Amino acid sequence: MFWRLDPKNLKPGQMVDGWRIVRKIGGGSYAVVYEVEKGGKRFALKVACQVDTRGDPKQTDARARREVVCLQKLDHPHIIRMWAHGRCGDPRSGFLYVVLDLVDGYTLGEWVRRTYPTVHEDVVVFLKLFDALEHMHGRGVFHRDLSLRNIMVTKEGEPVVIDFGAADYADAEELTDAQVPPCTPRNRSPEAVRFWRENLHNPEARYTFQATDDIFALGADLYDVLTDPTPDLSKNRPSLQGLVAPASPFKVTQGRVPLDLSTYAMMLLHPSLKERPATAKDARRPLEDFAKCEGPEWRDTRPHPVAAQLPPEPAEGVPAPVEEEQPGGVEVPIPAHPSAVQGAGVAALNSARLALRRPALVGLLALVVLAAAVAASLLHRSAPAAPFPMARSAPAEQPPPAPALAEKPTSRPAQLPSSHPTQKEASPSVRLPENSPTLTNGVPNPQKASPRRVLSKVERCALLLFTLAWVEAGCTGVQTRPDPETCPKDAVDAMEKELGWSVGYQQPAIVVDLTKGGTPHPLTKVEDAHTVFKDGPVTGELAEDEGKAQKGTRLEGHLWTTGDRIYGRYRRAHLPGGRTVPICVELISGGNLGLDKQEGSKPGAAVGSKEVNGLAVERWR
Repeated sequence: MFWRLDPKNLKPGQMVDGWRIVRKIGGGSYAVVYEVEKGGKRFALKVACQVDTRGDPKQTDARARREVVCLQKLDHPHIIRMWAHGRCGDPRSGFLYVVLDLVDGYTLGEWVRRTYPTVHEDVVVFLKLFDALEHMHGRGVFHRDLSLRNIMVTKEGEPVVIDFGAADYADAEELTDAQVPPCTPRNRSPEAVRFWRENLHNPEARYTFQATDDIFALGADLYDVLTDPTPDLSKNRPSLQGLVAPASPFKVTQGRVPLDLSTYAMMLLHPSLKERPATAKDARRPLEDFAKCEGPEWRDTRPHPVAAQLPPEPAEGVPAPVEEEQPGGVEVPIPAHPSAVQGAGVAALNSARLALRRPALVGLLALVVLAAAVAASLLHRSAPAAPFPMARSAPAEQPPPAPALAEKPTSRPAQLPSSHPTQKEASPSVRLPENSPTLTNGVPNPQKASPRRVLSKVERCALLLFTLAWVEAGCTGVQTRPDPETCPKDAVDAMEKELGWSVGYQQPAIVVDLTKGGTPHPLTKVEDAHTVFKDGPVTGELAEDEGKAQKGTRLEGHLWTTGDRIYGRYRRAHLPGGRTVPICVELISGGNLGLDKQEGSKPGAAVGSKEVNGLAVERWR
């Protein structure tokens, strides 16, 4: 019987109230979606999955009921339609399900990458989406997660808003257990982000979601569609809520996006609520005018040339990689694509040359100043002191330098090939023989040795400038963040089966370093939420029960603190009874990979939050 089966792993051919399972489409921590068949027609069956047989701590059942109510209120050609709903098994403890349209098409991000739409086609799609949003708000429903993956585009080019799992409606029961509702962080409005920051340590505070939050989210999708040729694959997007406004679509595409449409897209993202449209109807009206434009810059121009959207050709003899399904949950910022514009070959190359030339010029200037300082110091010496004889072993063989790459202006410095040093790398590359001089031994006449000379101000300044230039040029001897890599299959299986976590969705609360302690509740001082972290191995723990894993479960991992953020990965979990299972969990903060460095951070001593969220992944980013 269905209620005795695992709703997350229904097999083809099994029946759910007369609906025959065809295949599993996808799922997360809240629900799983299957393709089903009934009466010769295909539908999508979404099953709400309670995460704990002892009850429903995640309020899964209540969220499913709220989703049903929202869908019952809506009837629009560009909003997914609900055909039926029910509960399988026991009326009290069975699983709620809804039967929906089966959309044959792509997510909005995939649609951009795989169909190469023109500017006019983008306008028409978003005109229909804002029309759907107007209908939604008119019925008192807020979607609250209008991200690229929650909008589908059919093979005929018709957009469809899907996944109302985070939706809300007027007079609905309050289910949010955090300061702000769950959604894709990149699409969160500036006022919601501001509220979250101001009430970070006030667990009772609740943000009042408004229509303007949905409008901003859809505006963020429009911006990404216009500025990024592969929005479903890109990883390092510029923040939309930062102190510096992102570059306009007109600038990013070097004019391929018309200026009027670019100005409109930036208006939807304006940090001031007074400057953005107050209603979906207001946001839709300019798109009606844009849809009537007939010029070639609208009808014949694509924001992104096809070449910018094609996958790189695999190396000879290397099998083409299989495209991985994009995990749901948190998105991270992605870079602008200067190469995705007309004439980008020259523009991108010039930008890259400037990016590479800057540290080179700084380094050259530093060398000149250093040489001048050394020359001045030599002229003032009465007689140069003879250097102490030093017996050295032959230097270790160095690998040939890698060819220079034309990096994008927003790319990071080159990274080391491994996230952990090997035993060989951890040892000195040059060893002194046993009879070599040390600080006090082997030095002829140590009593008469020349005292250490104090560097002059000019020399110290030159040395500092040279060091800064070296760091600016890359400083590749220090790894600022771990490299991307695929998570071992046994770790993915352990997280899903042993811990009951949904990979790509589960975000356990983690005490980063148990030796530093967690965040006290309630806080007496804001500083109590922060501590100092250093590079190296770390042992954290779960701050609360997560799936089948209990609060206090030990997590073994590694921290990287020398870059722009604090990065962390946990690879092992110690379960009760002494058993250890592999995991893949990386630290996230505000939807971005890694933790923000707080005021007071210094090289080798980064200040960050004691307690943050992790993300269970199947591939390290």
